[in-house]
Amino acid sequence: MIKANGKKYAIPSDFGLSSSSFTFAFVGLLLLVVAYPKFDITKVLAQSTEENNINTVRRVADAFNTGNVSNVSKFISPQYFNHESQVDPVRGQLRGPEEFIDTVENLRIAFPNLHHEEQQIIAQGDKVVTILNITGTNTGNFFILPPTGKNISYEAVHIYRIGEDGKIAEHKAIRDDLTFLVQLGVVKPSSAEYEPFFQALTGTMNTTNSTGS
Repeated sequence: MIKANGKKYAIPSDFGLSSSSFTFAFVGLLLLVVAYPKFDITKVLAQSTEENNINTVRRVADAFNTGNVSNVSKFISPQYFNHESQVDPVRGQLRGPEEFIDTVENLRIAFPNLHHEEQQIIAQGDKVVTILNITGTNTGNFFILPPTGKNISYEAVHIYRIGEDGKIAEHKAIRDDLTFLVQLGVVKPSSAEYEPFFQALTGTMNTTNSTGS
C-alpha cells in the first residue's frame, strides 16, 4: 500500500514485478504527476508527429539530390497533388508518386548535379515549410527550354501538407523565379539603363554564370 496526495494505492500481488521494483516505478510515476501537474501528453505526441513530418519532407530533398526514386511510395501519398505542375496541361493531370517521380526525373535531366540544401525547416500541425538553396548546372533541356550551360543558385520556400497516412499529400512552392531565369540567361532588362537595377534586384551583380568560369 502506497499513500500519495491523501489517497491510498494498492500494489497488485500478481503484477509480475517484485514488490520493491514495482513500488519504485509507481512512486516515480506519482512524483512525475505531482511535480508536473500541467504535463500534457497530447503536446508530446504532437511534437513527435511534427518531427516525423520533418523527416518525411527531408526525404524529398534526398530524392532530388540523388535521383533515387525507388522508395517514393513510402513518403508520397497516392493522392499527392503538386500545385507547381498545374502550369503544364499534361503534367497537371499527374498525381501521387507518378507526378513526383516525373518532376525529379525532368529536373535532373535539366540539372544533373541538382542539389537542394536545407536552410531552415519548420513544422506545425500537418504542415511542413522548408527553405532551400537550390544549385545546379543546366546541361539538359529544362522542359521546353534548351540547355544553356549556366549555373543556378537561388532560394525557394516549399510548403507541404502531410496526410493522415503520414505521407506527403500536397505541395506548393514560392520560388525566386526571376533570379532563376536571369541566371539561365532567359530574362534580361529591356534596355541597358535598367541593367544596374536589374542586377541588384536579382543578386546577379558582378557574377558570372557560365560553366567553367
